[in-house]
Amino acid sequence: MKATPTHKEDHTPGNGPLPELTREEADEKIRELYTMDTQQLTRLWAALFGGYCYTRRKDFIRRRLEWRINTLVSGGISERAMKRAEELADDTLLRVKSRAFKEREAPTPPTARKAPRIISKLYKGITYTVYQTERGFEYAGQRYATLSEVSTKIAGYYISGNKFFGLTSAQLKNF
Repeated sequence: MKATPTHKEDHTPGNGPLPELTREEADEKIRELYTMDTQQLTRLWAALFGGYCYTRRKDFIRRRLEWRINTLVSGGISERAMKRAEELADDTLLRVKSRAFKEREAPTPPTARKAPRIISKLYKGITYTVYQTERGFEYAGQRYATLSEVSTKIAGYYISGNKFFGLTSAQLKNF
């Protein structure tokens, strides 16, 4: 078999090295796929598909190569099948968003947001006021993710925010 480079810019599209195989030869070629390493599989991919293989997942590459070998042996995709595929492609909506993209809720308008909850604590003769918002906690103009971060800032050492402010977990969740 002729080695074909795996780099995008180095390959030349073609019909592939297996244009005329018998069914037995094709079955043997398919069995050989399971003894090939990734580099050999991607070279065969480039030869059969005329393009660069963007994945390194051997199982996927093997399945696609098996399909391509079987297609070449059976004479390719019929004109009728190609016409039907084009009709279906015209009639369906093409996916324009990737699967990774998920619909997100629109942000809550400022008028619909809850007012911040005020949490106060008298500590060493000073009253400390913390605002619990939908995004965490605010103290002295700074935002904090947890109440424990605020209590640590005030006390100067780590202490649980719930314990420091005398709150139960249920009181915080009810916000």
